[in-house]
Amino acid sequence: MNIRNLTPQDRFDLIMECRSSGLTDYQWLKENGVSRSTFYYWISQFRKNGHPNIDEIPKPLKQSSPHRAQPQEVVKINVVPDGPLERNAPMQRAYSNIDSVMEIISGNTVIRLSNGTDPCLLETVLRSLGGVI
Repeated sequence: MNIRNLTPQDRFDLIMECRSSGLTDYQWLKENGVSRSTFYYWISQFRKNGHPNIDEIPKPLKQSSPHRAQPQEVVKINVVPDGPLERNAPMQRAYSNIDSVMEIISGNTVIRLSNGTDPCLLETVLRSLGGVI
């Protein structure tokens, strides 16, 4: 795409296409070969010059830096030593410091779930314990 020959309407249409694509600005611009500085310059010029449709431009999707690691959910996992589990044993109470809503016990395996448990994380844990439960 040769951005030097674009009319103001072409530029506005590209801004609208980007913001309506479901992609972040970064993703769309990278896929379409438009530099970020050029894209944001177009938007600033439309605002500065009072383009009649400036209010129609959707807000950008929230994005994190492409160079920054995505935040990961941290879940505390308590490992109970081998041995029989008794419902009211003191050792078991020492490991029970989360407010669990559901508890799955099978053999020597105990899984305690809270309301905020991510279903994908639970599925991964259950798959990894496949031979145990």
